[in-house]
Amino acid sequence: MNKINLLTFASVFQKQEYESIRRAHEALFDALEQHFKVNVIFEKDLDSVMIDQLEGKTLVFIATGGTEGMVVKNYHRLPKPLTLLTDGKANSLAASLELSCWTRQQGDTCTILHGDMESIIASIENGTADTPSATNDNAMHLQTSPLAGCRIGVMGEPSDWLVASDVDYALARERWGVEYVDISLDTVNGYYAEVKEEDVAELTDKFISDAISCKEPDRNEVVKAMRLYLALQRIADEQKLDALTVQCFSLIPTTGTTGCLALALLNDNGIIAGCEGDLASIFTMLLANRVTGQGAFMANPSHICRETGEILFAHCTIGLRQTEGYIIRSHFESDSGVAIQGIMPTGRVTVMKCGGKGLERSFVAGGVILENQDDCRKCRTQILVKLDKPEDAAYFLENSIGNHHIIVIGDYTERFK
Repeated sequence: MNKINLLTFASVFQKQEYESIRRAHEALFDALEQHFKVNVIFEKDLDSVMIDQLEGKTLVFIATGGTEGMVVKNYHRLPKPLTLLTDGKANSLAASLELSCWTRQQGDTCTILHGDMESIIASIENGTADTPSATNDNAMHLQTSPLAGCRIGVMGEPSDWLVASDVDYALARERWGVEYVDISLDTVNGYYAEVKEEDVAELTDKFISDAISCKEPDRNEVVKAMRLYLALQRIADEQKLDALTVQCFSLIPTTGTTGCLALALLNDNGIIAGCEGDLASIFTMLLANRVTGQGAFMANPSHICRETGEILFAHCTIGLRQTEGYIIRSHFESDSGVAIQGIMPTGRVTVMKCGGKGLERSFVAGGVILENQDDCRKCRTQILVKLDKPEDAAYFLENSIGNHHIIVIGDYTERFK
């Protein structure tokens, strides 16, 4: 039996041991072990391993999200061209998409093995993994930008795992006329401390009463999340912001809550709001709003079927007005705070993303929401989208502009193009 080496990158919340990883990815390992003798090597062991002398084929296994920085740190020692294996669990596909984009920014190629197990096995055995295609970016050279004069607040910094989503403020201003404004998280924490429970009592009661149900959080958790909403709204008003993005994970230790509810309500009130400090995604959300007059859903691809063009998108916040109803949940990754499980209407949608240092890259595709899903192993709002052209799914695995993508209800593909 041939041997396969999996250079395994997993979050610090995942035990760095074979049995634990195997349990978390049982279906993948069951399939691999029918064809190969599997050797798992963790990041902590890389210093003692001569990768170029390993017997058999060597792949980089992305086991969870939040591993992008680990891979970048070890990139110099990984086998090239880079081949990433992911089953999509625990936000691993999103991490793989971000890493694929970063790798191409370095001038290298990257292949993602994901989806149908038979195809993955065949690719490993025969060395027939698809070679990433040449870029098909659509450079947007606009005579008049719909975002001229808009201000985007950046509260904190982009999250560590967004290794391919940086934006040059000066280039963005020159190209689009949009201004990014840095705002310290100390300001957010200070304003949050000034909001009292009585200030949000009415908002809290209405949010709870309007929900389909409330699962994990209690009223006290909703109060904390609502206080953060008022703090962010105050900053948006004072800074005259059209949009904002928040380094939300860094606020959990200081506020004891998550930003999901705050961002949902800001979007409902016309302040376009995104999470994780993602500079490219908040720009895309703002562009979508200015072009369509609607809010947009920022989400990770959690599973991709290349053959059918079906993609499962998921995230823990969405504007309530974009839904047919919502369930109050806890935040998936941290199992804390308040998140939104939105039920989106089935029907036509547009999937899009802008990116690059000067926001010069773009992707636009039409599709249909087939159904809402409810998988406890994924972020709370989950929609299965079937792209109009199944071949567009190849973009995600070969040429993706980072991990997050933006979904707008309705067909605006031609308008965006």
